[in-house]
Amino acid sequence: MRAVVVWGLALAAAAGRAWAQQSGAAMDDELRWGTYRPNLYFGTRPQAGESLLSGLMWFGLDRERQGWRSIRHACELGDNLSEYGYVRHNGRDFGEQEIRDADHGVEIRSEFVKVPGARGGSWAVRFTGRTLGDSAEGVSLIYYFGLEGNGTLAMGAAGDDAVRIRGRTPDLGRFAIRIVPGAHNQSPPLPAELRRVAGVPRAQRIAGLALTVPSGTVWRAKDAVQERLMERAQAAGRDLLQRTGGRGPLAGRVLFGLESEGVGRRGSNLVVAQMVVHGEFAFDVVYEGPGAPLAAGDIGALAARRRGEFDARFEATFGLRRKGFGEADVALAQRALSSLVGGIGYFYGSGLVADGPAPEYGDDAGGAPRAAAGPSAPYALLATTPSRPFFPRGFLWDEGFHQLLLARWDAGLSVEIMRSWLRTMDAHGWIAREQILGDEARSKVPAEFQVQYPNLANPPTLLLAAKALAERAVPDRLAALEDQLAQVYGDDAGGRAPGAEHVAELRQLSSRLAGFFRRTQAGARGRGYRWRGRSMDHTLASGLDDYPRARPPSSGELHVDLFAWVTYMLLVDTELAAYAGDDGGGARGLNETRAAEARLEEHLRLLDELHWNAAENMYCDVTMRARADYDELDDEPGDAEEPVFVCHRGYVSLLPMALGLVPADSPKLGHILDMIEDPDALWSEYGLRSLARSDAFYGKGENYWRGPVWININYLVLASLHTNYAAADGPHRAQAARIYRALRENVIANVLGQYRKTGFFWENYSAEDGRGQGTHPFTGWTSLIVLIMAEQYH
Repeated sequence: MRAVVVWGLALAAAAGRAWAQQSGAAMDDELRWGTYRPNLYFGTRPQAGESLLSGLMWFGLDRERQGWRSIRHACELGDNLSEYGYVRHNGRDFGEQEIRDADHGVEIRSEFVKVPGARGGSWAVRFTGRTLGDSAEGVSLIYYFGLEGNGTLAMGAAGDDAVRIRGRTPDLGRFAIRIVPGAHNQSPPLPAELRRVAGVPRAQRIAGLALTVPSGTVWRAKDAVQERLMERAQAAGRDLLQRTGGRGPLAGRVLFGLESEGVGRRGSNLVVAQMVVHGEFAFDVVYEGPGAPLAAGDIGALAARRRGEFDARFEATFGLRRKGFGEADVALAQRALSSLVGGIGYFYGSGLVADGPAPEYGDDAGGAPRAAAGPSAPYALLATTPSRPFFPRGFLWDEGFHQLLLARWDAGLSVEIMRSWLRTMDAHGWIAREQILGDEARSKVPAEFQVQYPNLANPPTLLLAAKALAERAVPDRLAALEDQLAQVYGDDAGGRAPGAEHVAELRQLSSRLAGFFRRTQAGARGRGYRWRGRSMDHTLASGLDDYPRARPPSSGELHVDLFAWVTYMLLVDTELAAYAGDDGGGARGLNETRAAEARLEEHLRLLDELHWNAAENMYCDVTMRARADYDELDDEPGDAEEPVFVCHRGYVSLLPMALGLVPADSPKLGHILDMIEDPDALWSEYGLRSLARSDAFYGKGENYWRGPVWININYLVLASLHTNYAAADGPHRAQAARIYRALRENVIANVLGQYRKTGFFWENYSAEDGRGQGTHPFTGWTSLIVLIMAEQYH
């Protein structure tokens, strides 16, 4: 079967090269602006290192709640918002988000739209909402623009109708901005006692403030605003006390209503607009780039049209209604996709990189690193993020799973993100597993986790998506995709599917990654592989952090999940080479192809030879222990230790099957399927447990990968059952099909059911009662629920 796939991909290469090409300049302009600050409840920035940033803030004016102390800006778990996330987001020119903040008494809806043009064109966002019933004093809404790097920014006017800003930067050229309050906005009512007091400031529909903050600190705009609000509240409070003789109430709108300041001021790099509202409200933020006018009257029509296009395209892509899902389920699936897409961020800055290997076998308390660490040269990354409040940055382990879904939705955007990751790879093939770029990103990460070590690997999940993209480029699939996208995008559909030139780049990723793994993660005796950076209770490089391994750790370990990933890399590298037509030319190319195939076959053989435990009927890790019968006089020094299996039923032992490396007619597959179905092992009503219930480590310690249900691995198992086993002739076909149907139903029912109960998708789910656990909202790999519903697998 593998040879047929490779042959088919090779035949597709010529067709793929001729189709789906788009100039780099056009792609850059189309994707330049976006909601690329996913760590904020709403924020925008261009794909440029130091440029123009914008963001939303708000806080309730109820003095008893002291909302000004907890201004909403960056997404925080501690904010306890009732619900927030994108309900629609196409990744390019439209995003619709809903926010409900009961503590601050407000609901907010944002509609983001773009129009094409040079240097990223123009964009606008319309905010609408209402204050909630018990928020009598109203809400302060703030929107700001801040400039990092070279350029100019000035507030040209600030009156009741709008705050207007003009500026210029090297990457954006000249631009104009207006922030316009809705015509029907109402200010919070003054207490009756203050209405009769002379000199109490009248409410401004909008106020503008131009500030200068230190270079590199625009991302801390909330701090600057909070400082100015305190100054204003103290001055207004003193004035109000004098006017009322200390007897009148202190209204929030008077205390925290800013006054316009800084019109025309040169040298400002932060402009803030404030509106104090009560009841229903609206305001528009309009950014106009060179040659791309955007009228306020166009925002609603654009949003309505793109909302309809999104809904039609979603059904055309995933076909959930055709599969029998009701409107409520489809809406939740749309939220899952949209929240993943709305979590795309552009990051720029230096990372902290060690100049030597990571410490191993130390305690988890985290002493000083053995290698010195320093900042890298600044670089950029476009990435999807797992969780906006808790993990608002790029993670290598997560990214490949994210791209499985994004590539189905927008292959062109997916390729851009994967190319961005490829550009972070160093000369040795290493990619930092966690991308913590710049001060803003570092502010969310404890210091002991910021340093990245160049000997630590991470599961090469980007190759899952690379393989999926290559397979979609087979001519008959290309034709279907082209027709489908043309219905929605017309002649603009061409840039949204991968061409062979893109897959050739992805082939570089697979080849260099495979070389890096073979060089740096090899086992001590030349066979097998070992994750570097182990401690007693953690193997962070594996992605399965606290999953039980050998105790104590040793350099003699061999890890079966790592061996499976390396074998999968060899398989994908072979297929990508065939697709890209990379045969090396002549006899040399033929010899290289044969060598690659021989290496793959050797790994498939060694997987069983090294890691299959016939006594336990499962794949296991291996470690070394001293031989009880070793005789130093008669035996060689190298024979003092012998390999022993380290077996813990769970995701590690499933991975060879989940990656499709176990033949459909193998007796080993039957044992693996039995383990999956066993309720004392991995089966639960909510998905497959990460560790068997019968294991001594189940639910112990951190209990991160020691029992909870994770959607990424459940997806891999479902994909393999559906593609490799339930659809293939073999003695286990019926069992694989039965498990697939039941597991899919359980996972869908629980993920959607927990969303209905809580308003969020979760990092993982309890294997005991199905409840969501960990951080939330988590719309990284949990968004794979869309592909599971659609039965679209890589």
